[in-house]
Amino acid sequence: MSTPDSAYEPFDFIIVGSGFGGSVSAMRLAQKGYRVAVVEAGKRWAGSDFPKSNWNAFKYLWAPKLRCFGIQNITLLKGVMVLHGSGVGGGSLVYANTLMRPLPSVFDDPAWSGAVRWEHELAAHFETARRMLGVTENHALMEGERTLQRVAARMGSADTFQATEVGVFFGKPNLTVPDPYFSGAGPDRTGCTLCGGCMVGCRFGAKNTLDKNYLYFAESWGARIFSELKVTRLIPVAGGYEVETERTTALFGVAGPRLRASRVIVAAGVLGTVELLLRNRDQYRTLPALSARLGDFVRTNGESLLGATSFDAHRELSRGIAIGAAFHPNSLTKIESVRYPSGSGAMRLLGVPLTPDGTAFTRPLKMLARMLARLPRFLRLWRVSDWARSTVILLVMQTVDQHLRLRLGRSLLGRQLQDTATDRPVPSYLPIAQQAAELLADELKGEAQNIISEVLLRTPATAHILGGCCIGRDAESGVIDEQHRVFGYPGLYVCDGSVVPGNLAVNPSLTISALAERFAAFFPRAPGFSEAELAARQIRFSSPH
Repeated sequence: MSTPDSAYEPFDFIIVGSGFGGSVSAMRLAQKGYRVAVVEAGKRWAGSDFPKSNWNAFKYLWAPKLRCFGIQNITLLKGVMVLHGSGVGGGSLVYANTLMRPLPSVFDDPAWSGAVRWEHELAAHFETARRMLGVTENHALMEGERTLQRVAARMGSADTFQATEVGVFFGKPNLTVPDPYFSGAGPDRTGCTLCGGCMVGCRFGAKNTLDKNYLYFAESWGARIFSELKVTRLIPVAGGYEVETERTTALFGVAGPRLRASRVIVAAGVLGTVELLLRNRDQYRTLPALSARLGDFVRTNGESLLGATSFDAHRELSRGIAIGAAFHPNSLTKIESVRYPSGSGAMRLLGVPLTPDGTAFTRPLKMLARMLARLPRFLRLWRVSDWARSTVILLVMQTVDQHLRLRLGRSLLGRQLQDTATDRPVPSYLPIAQQAAELLADELKGEAQNIISEVLLRTPATAHILGGCCIGRDAESGVIDEQHRVFGYPGLYVCDGSVVPGNLAVNPSLTISALAERFAAFFPRAPGFSEAELAARQIRFSSPH
């Protein structure tokens, strides 16, 4: 863990968070000669540090109060259960490598500021992000993908079935070679073994996590990463901001160092960013003039998580990459097949029998009735020895506009982030998702399952929470402007998934990266940093395939 040399070490930029928004910003600003600090609450990981199985809660889950310091953070709110990442590299450590560009029609949504031609303006930045992240089409269509293809055909959508575009170095399995992406200037890489372990942490070096591209170059150009520190306060001072921190891996909330910079970029993911800004507006009163829209229009990317487990012990569904294929059953919906590696069946604890819709009272009763009616099959499901090897999870995403609102509320633990419903609540039941799961179970000769939060709590699960610091014309309509500048606070910016104003119906990492590339492009090179120095830091790409 890096620590500052002094309590008030000056930086040009402090970036809160090291996910896709923070890492892209860090690299581009360091490339232009700025002094950059990245503050990350999670730990720094080497490939050998990742757990072999997600049953190893201490190395897989992020729950510091329970002394769990892993990469998977799970936050249960009233209206949504959020799966999000933690560590140097943010969500890239635990996400499924999937880097898909949304359909052009997504940017026609009025939620996107009409002052910018987003599809046109982001086009070049999408391409840059694709090259930096090593996007390629998945060529390893295994049994799980072939099963999804049959489901697509049975839903009348065979022509929409496609391999995903992912950030994976396929290469030769388990063979380490010199950097294949940046003309030798990047780190060595190892070919994918198709073990399915992408979402437990890639132990082999095949996954294109941010520490192997954006953060790698940011550090090589002088950016400093301070891990295991959570930013608590942002205090405007003469010439910029003072940033207070606390140590996340220490007991009893030990204070961390104070940092100072002329500008601050908040990129802590939706929950981290919104909570930090809400606390500084409403609790600490250090940023009292933040927009009243802060925390509004938080979306789940229209998601439902469900799946099916096969009773056929000879099936091998855990081989491949985490998300290898997808199809569109209609113009609003995308369905992807998801896997965990053999032996990583901890998520089975979240599964309950596929249950019809109902109220908060009747749907749990329907679940119990279904469990009793199918008790032999349900007991057989729990006797499946390797759940991950026998299971295909479905990730269903929609562009339908639903949202919730985040605020600070009071609880026994003090003021905590809470969510409230809106006039367009996020649904916990998607009929088309249930249909797909039933067909999947039939194809696998097994049993379909919902995620428990959707059935018992009417709380959908999402790995792609968006919004809360949306772009607007002014502080009455948004938190930031089209250049990510926070209204009312010069030198304060937001650049992560919280700025995305609508559901994308695809995994959002590539879009967040493209938005961050666009954001960083607004800054000229640092004063005193020459054109020649900037030219020496240009990335030269090579093709690994």
